Amino acid sequence: MLPRIVLVEPQGALNVGSIARVMMNFGFNELFLVNPRCDPQSEDALKMATHAKEILQNAKVVQSLEVALQDCSRVIATTAQQRHRNRQLEGLQLPFKWMIHSNKPNALIFGAEDRGLSNEELEWAQRWVRIPTGAYQTLNLAQSVAICCYELFGLQEQIPQNPSEKPTSSEAEINRINQFLERWADQLHQVGFLLHHTRTERMAKLRNILYRSELSQNDLALLEGIVSQTNWALRTNPLNTSKTLLDQDGQDTDR
Repeated sequence: MLPRIVLVEPQGALNVGSIARVMMNFGFNELFLVNPRCDPQSEDALKMATHAKEILQNAKVVQSLEVALQDCSRVIATTAQQRHRNRQLEGLQLPFKWMIHSNKPNALIFGAEDRGLSNEELEWAQRWVRIPTGAYQTLNLAQSVAICCYELFGLQEQIPQNPSEKPTSSEAEINRINQFLERWADQLHQVGFLLHHTRTERMAKLRNILYRSELSQNDLALLEGIVSQTNWALRTNPLNTSKTLLDQDGQDTDR
């Protein structure tokens, strides 16, 4: 199914209006605006939307990506970055095929015009895509959304009426996975696997592993049960956290 479009801190009312119009062109109808820095109901936005004013009027304004993605199972983020040390950047075709073959709510995230998406915001998505361009790589926000909507619409049209792919209704929602990761990170810090200076990078790697696994709700429930049981055991038999973890040579272990 076609995803919702999520704009993080959009600045230009003209852009937001143009995006609504593009969404209407290609059959998209769900728009989320995270902390918009413009008025999506302004005269400029409505003028650019033309016959897509209903999309603007029904747009959901929220305070965080967590709220915008709360019921989504597959999330893709767009980025203009050339490379990233912790994640593979992909073209549009394969990630978009993966997305539209889901029968649960999904989301495609776009960053603000002046800065794109931060590393923290990118971490909400399982896959990151970059629109291929020529030597001049700068795309307007509305242009980027138009290209992605066009690609997704074309792929959606190729799906048979009765697809043979297995249902994805059992997939775990992205918010639930991230809530689990926060609990797990606290536990891993408690037992010494994570330290303050390594927590972010190590948890990003663990998050990538879980994202690639496409966890079902039952899979995640099992992992949540393991963490809950381990927390109970730690409370019952607390570790001596005052001791520094040492490797076999007596040196601080890099955690």
